[in-house]
Amino acid sequence: MAAADDRPGSARGRPVNTALTPAIMEAVLALLAENGYAALTTAAVAKRAGVSTATLYRRWPSKRDLLLAAAAQIAEAESTDIDTGTTEGDLIELLAHKRRVLSGAVGATLVALVGEAAHDPELAAIVRHSVLEPTRDHLAAVLKRAEERDEQLPGDATSAAHLIIGTILSRAAFMGPDDTTGLLPDEDVSLLVQAITGAPSRGLPHPAPER
Repeated sequence: MAAADDRPGSARGRPVNTALTPAIMEAVLALLAENGYAALTTAAVAKRAGVSTATLYRRWPSKRDLLLAAAAQIAEAESTDIDTGTTEGDLIELLAHKRRVLSGAVGATLVALVGEAAHDPELAAIVRHSVLEPTRDHLAAVLKRAEERDEQLPGDATSAAHLIIGTILSRAAFMGPDDTTGLLPDEDVSLLVQAITGAPSRGLPHPAPER
């Protein structure tokens, strides 16, 4: 029998400790990346985050609620306004942002969720809302500015979003333990920018060397 403090109903009315949210969301992403969506449980999340199950139940009574919260955080991290003055510059910065946001556990999580989403329409909607739609909206803004500059581009925002997310997912899914190329190496960026704009790209900017 669960302790009284761990029953969903026993915590009702207590204040929510929002300071625990980052640790809990990090636990959700880590467990999804390690074991997949099917193996995710609130008990496992509570143990990984170092909190009681009652703490989870006060805000997220099911693993679906936990997933929705994690997806919302990913979507929030995806929100960025990029305007470098050129279409190529905008796309390169957008792809650099994607590489930062979707690396590590987040990229592995997306691979796990996309696999499950094929059999779960509600989960598919969550993934679409948290990753695909923000990417499409950012690309729509980039392409609209290009159109205002009288640039004729072959790509559209929806197709470009699928192309970018598909590239990221394939890299995350098939990257070996010794692969140092990352989610979006220069070669991928050049091909993506060329596919969207119809012109070759110089690729992602290289970080300055450490001193």
